Amino acid sequence: MKMRSCAGRVNRVIAVLLALICVMLVLIAIPRLNDYRRRAQKLACDQAMASARDGLIIEYLRTWDAGSAQTAMVTLDEVMPGRDDLCPSGGVVYLARKDNGIFEPVCGLHDSDLKRRVRLNASHALDMLGEALQSRKQAGDAVMLSINGSTLTCVRVGGEEKNLRHGTNATTGYEGTVCFFGVSGEGDFIDSSVEAGQVCYFVYADENYCAIWRADDGWTGDAYQ
Repeated sequence: MKMRSCAGRVNRVIAVLLALICVMLVLIAIPRLNDYRRRAQKLACDQAMASARDGLIIEYLRTWDAGSAQTAMVTLDEVMPGRDDLCPSGGVVYLARKDNGIFEPVCGLHDSDLKRRVRLNASHALDMLGEALQSRKQAGDAVMLSINGSTLTCVRVGGEEKNLRHGTNATTGYEGTVCFFGVSGEGDFIDSSVEAGQVCYFVYADENYCAIWRADDGWTGDAYQ
């Protein structure tokens, strides 16, 4: 009886140890699996952007007309239907003009030009903020923006975020991607270039760079340096 009881306790201990080992292996594997998934998604996005670029170049060679960004966007929709789904991670597809005048599609989530990525995302977020505020009579304390497959909270502030001049990795008190806006006539914001109640200040920053917009000064920040 004692031998069987002892053997039973040993078996339970072994089972618990095996379970703990399995849990540890899973915890170790999850970050690697997530990393592999992110790499696979970026590779798929890069391939989709390359195909879209080839389509725009072929169209340019056919017509010899680089056209406007709007024309290029229409062309992109024709050569690559379902443009919004080109990035498997939900990245926004923008069009950026190259030095030769031809537009190229870039992803707001995977573009290798980190400063350009912030500039494009910041401009897009400001446009969405303006549309969201126009759809209601008063601006709330925060506006939810859908960008690059995620929801970004744009927080209303009464004064400039003076410490936010660089990416959030280099700025204490901020994490990930953040954005803030101020309204003329409220708090410290007095801007005669826009009507009272209109957005006069906007700042967008991801982990790497920051873009700042003021109604009377345009875009600044280290993403523009």
